[in-house]
Amino acid sequence: MDRRTFLAAGVAGLAALAGCSADRSPGPRAGTTARTGELPAPSPAPAPPPPPTPGTPQEILARSTVPVLCFHQLREFRPDDSPYARTIITPPAVFTAQLQALRDGGYTTVPGPALIDHLQFGIPLPERPVLLTFDDGSVTHHSVALPALQQFGFVGTFFPMTVVLDKPDWLSREQVRDLDRAGMTIGSHTYDHQRLDRLPADQWDIQLAEPAAELAEVVGHPVDLLAYPNGMWSPEALDRAAAAGYRAAFQLSDPQDVQHPLLTVRRIMPPPTWDGPTLLARMASDF
Repeated sequence: MDRRTFLAAGVAGLAALAGCSADRSPGPRAGTTARTGELPAPSPAPAPPPPPTPGTPQEILARSTVPVLCFHQLREFRPDDSPYARTIITPPAVFTAQLQALRDGGYTTVPGPALIDHLQFGIPLPERPVLLTFDDGSVTHHSVALPALQQFGFVGTFFPMTVVLDKPDWLSREQVRDLDRAGMTIGSHTYDHQRLDRLPADQWDIQLAEPAAELAEVVGHPVDLLAYPNGMWSPEALDRAAAAGYRAAFQLSDPQDVQHPLLTVRRIMPPPTWDGPTLLARMASDF
């Protein structure tokens, strides 16, 4: 082989080696683009669903067909109980029988916020819903109502006055926390049960804003439901309740305000004389 032939063969061999090296080089990484080797741009996140649209006052009134019951003390009668007190004191056996009637009647209890979501936004509730509420802050709400509700798989909404917290025969702050941890709803019933239809101007913060803040500190989250003492309200009370941050408020049996139905949600008080069938009949006729 002459020198010229030898050099040509060497060049050809180097070219072949270079070709093999090129063939063994890695291609684009998985998930990258062939042109640049960069990762593709992530797909845009789906847009969040739009917030629910609040209903008009007329729509809220049309949805206001869910029975709301109001209880007070749950204990046996005492000799010194007044005739009026005996209309709002429910012996434990009567209370249990009324809960039994609700369960046997196919009712499902709902939390206070769920009812307000239904009224305000039309969010569906279970069939035959009912809201159970408890006013004032009696210690029997923890010792009688809580175990009875849990026995039936029910929930309730509790409205304690803040003036009575930690006092004998009334809820302690720890018991309020216990109710909240058990899945119950905590609302406000003012500081010391002043009628809001004739409240002096210097008392609004004391009766509305401060109790909500105090209860929020107790349970660790906002408290935005209110029950009017004695069920009494006025146009000014509605404005003041809204200004204090309450989302909704509960009265007793007066008609709802046509412009502010969420601040005048109706309730009835079952007396201890109502047996199960009477309770169910009155609920059907009053709501």
